[in-house]
Amino acid sequence: MKISFEKDPSLDQKEIQVEVHAVEKNITVRKLLDYLNSFKQRNRDLLPIKTPDRIIMVKYDDIIKLEVQGTQVSIYTVKETIQTTGRLYKMLDQLSSDFIQVSRHAALNVNYLESIESGFAGNMVAILSNNLKTDVSRRFLPDLERELGL
Repeated sequence: MKISFEKDPSLDQKEIQVEVHAVEKNITVRKLLDYLNSFKQRNRDLLPIKTPDRIIMVKYDDIIKLEVQGTQVSIYTVKETIQTTGRLYKMLDQLSSDFIQVSRHAALNVNYLESIESGFAGNMVAILSNNLKTDVSRRFLPDLERELGL
């Protein structure tokens, strides 16, 4: 990673402009952008989840995985499973960099990952805490391995 500073007198005194250049928007770039977006923001580490009868505030650290079927999102926490509607990519934008997408329909919190095993048709299966499992597609496996430092 190259880091440089350029003085720009055309900016206001309190204004800072940051540009990120990369070949592609991979997990490292996403983490950097997440960090920059959260800089100087009050971070509550809570995800508001709208259900038909209420809004539930769930701590990021309590979320084990997210799964989507159509527009229905299942959020698996250490205590319960919460159903809501939405898109996986929008939820991932709100969550911390501990969450990584592992298939078109699922994302997991790497802090709850116990192991990864071979599954059917060349896919892998992530074994998570609370006896939860989720498929890891071949497309997303390199990002997960990179996240794990492999």
